Amino acid sequence: MKTLVIAAHPALETSRINRKWLEEIRKYPEEITVSSLYEKYPDSVIDIAAEQALVEAHDRIILQFPFYWFNCPPLMKQWLDEVLLEGWAYGEGSWLFENKKTIGLAVSVGVKKKDYSPSGEYLHDMNTLLLPFEMTARYLKSGYEEPFIHYGVNSRTSEEELRESAERYAKHLLKATEVNV
Repeated sequence: MKTLVIAAHPALETSRINRKWLEEIRKYPEEITVSSLYEKYPDSVIDIAAEQALVEAHDRIILQFPFYWFNCPPLMKQWLDEVLLEGWAYGEGSWLFENKKTIGLAVSVGVKKKDYSPSGEYLHDMNTLLLPFEMTARYLKSGYEEPFIHYGVNSRTSEEELRESAERYAKHLLKATEVNV
């Protein structure tokens, strides 16, 4: 199963965890293709045909992004809106994802996991907050994987912790996963 990682970080050069994740997974070009949206499209003009060709060539799509303002970065949302078109990804005569592809997430979160709980500061867990992405996968009739989430990344996160997270992420992408269809 070939994996496509669609990464969206508007300041990748200053990111600690997303940059480290991409460095690690780029070591596996036979299994994982990386499409870093802000690197490819600094002017926010997405090559729709090229992105659709990438999606068509892969069985597993992972959306990687930092979670801020309780959502994904704007270019990731733009990618979803412009690339996953009716008549190509879904709709009459075309269900590209149906029982053929899976969608998953890789999300970095600045605060601790306990803050994303019913008793925490934000009152909801991450699965609830990421529900629009799960619903997108379900609408496309694809499988949906449990998100890979790294909590609490900040300036005090050690290089060792970053390395361990990147290695766990690579293993997550390289292993055969069970998918909720």
